[in-house]
Amino acid sequence: MKVEPKGPIDRCPYCGSDEGYYTKDYVCGPSYYHYNFDGSEAHNESMYDLTSHKRGKYAYCTNCDKRLFKIGKREESDHGTGPLT
Repeated sequence: MKVEPKGPIDRCPYCGSDEGYYTKDYVCGPSYYHYNFDGSEAHNESMYDLTSHKRGKYAYCTNCDKRLFKIGKREESDHGTGPLT
C-alpha cells in the first residue's frame, strides 16, 4: 500500500486529534470475488480491476469528521485512474 503524502496540518484544529485524516472517495464498477469449490477464498488480486476511482475534494478529521482542507495536487498523486476522474 502506498503511503500518502503528509497533509498541510499536523493536527485537527477543531478537536486537537493527531490521528490523521480521510477523504471521501468514490468507487464505481463491478467487482468479482472468487471462491474455490471448497468454499475457501480464491485469488482475488484483480477484484477491483474493472472499477473507477475518484479522490474526494476534501480531507476530514478521522476523530471528529470535520472538514479540514481541500485536497491539492500533492495529495492527489497517483489516484483517480478511471473514467470518473
